[in-house]
Amino acid sequence: MHFAQDSDTSGFFPQLAVWHDRPRFRMLFGTLGPLDPTLRAHMERQGVSCLDCGSATRGAYPRGLLRLLEFLKRHRVEILHTHLFDPSAVGLTAGLLARTPARVMTRHYSDYHTRINRPIHVGMDRFCTRLAHRVIAVSQHTADHMIAVENAPPGKVRVVHNGIDFARVRVSSPEAPGRVRAELDIVDKKVVVMAARMHPEKGYEPLLEALPRVRRRIPDLVVLVAGTGPFESRYRALSNLLGLEGGVRFLGFRRDLPDVIAAADLVVLPSLAEAFGLVLVEALYLGVPVVASRVGGIPEIVENEVDGLLVSPGDRDALAGALIRVLGDSVLRDRLAGAGRERVARRFAFDHMVREYERVYDELDHTRERGARTPDSEE
Repeated sequence: MHFAQDSDTSGFFPQLAVWHDRPRFRMLFGTLGPLDPTLRAHMERQGVSCLDCGSATRGAYPRGLLRLLEFLKRHRVEILHTHLFDPSAVGLTAGLLARTPARVMTRHYSDYHTRINRPIHVGMDRFCTRLAHRVIAVSQHTADHMIAVENAPPGKVRVVHNGIDFARVRVSSPEAPGRVRAELDIVDKKVVVMAARMHPEKGYEPLLEALPRVRRRIPDLVVLVAGTGPFESRYRALSNLLGLEGGVRFLGFRRDLPDVIAAADLVVLPSLAEAFGLVLVEALYLGVPVVASRVGGIPEIVENEVDGLLVSPGDRDALAGALIRVLGDSVLRDRLAGAGRERVARRFAFDHMVREYERVYDELDHTRERGARTPDSEE
């Protein structure tokens, strides 16, 4: 059973429902918060039974825990796989009480709680690691942080990179990039795309503050921001304060993101922290070069000077220099474009990720069969 937060997971779990090994595993799906009806309908069409714990606030988590506990017992769940912070805290506790034989957690974030100095949250991260028989880290950086800083037992941690169903990462038609440029009146512009939720850790402020220098060298530059978030008004105000009107377009959420990325000369992700960075995999697969921060799991995706450029996080001058270098050099741009496509397609395929998940499940099953050491003893 996979247990997650709410409808925010709608892009990931429907693919799990499609790609899991049906002859060997019966997938169940539950959410701690309210389950989006569209997501439920999709999952049930795939033969996946769903649980909605309806716990929209932390005050309702005890009720959600009891609902999950009853569900685990009624369905005799053998493997509980939790995702993200709150569902893992609630779900793994319920799994312990239900005596679920195998408890797995995917750590989708890296050093976030340590970096923002949240000792209670770090303590909960450690608690969840203790409750889990295996912890899947989405990058080697995440695994290294858990082991070195949070004292996670190395024998519990497995690295499984996030996967992408590349059949979903494709332009809608050969004409789509041109259509996007015409729609946004940027046909003759140098176009940079930033596709990320609007949050300080994504590096919006360093990017915006670097752009005046970039525009002095690349005056026809337009930056397209595809994303939403609670900091949008703050970044709009900063853009205006820096005199970037017209040079930065806030597009909001785009369902045609592959078309937007394919219309770009460059994708930028100047994160201050990043466990992985899926948009970089998508950009490289679509043949668009990237400029990103050398932080977290990003260097596990981008090969510096091969399919993109990496800069130190928060370094506005280095970021501006990298953007100027790629945008101002068509030969470099052509060399970087497409260089990483085959590598990311091979390394980050969604079915590969699912098979690695299932390898972890088998490992736990074999451990129980041997009976020499229980998963709980691997401390």
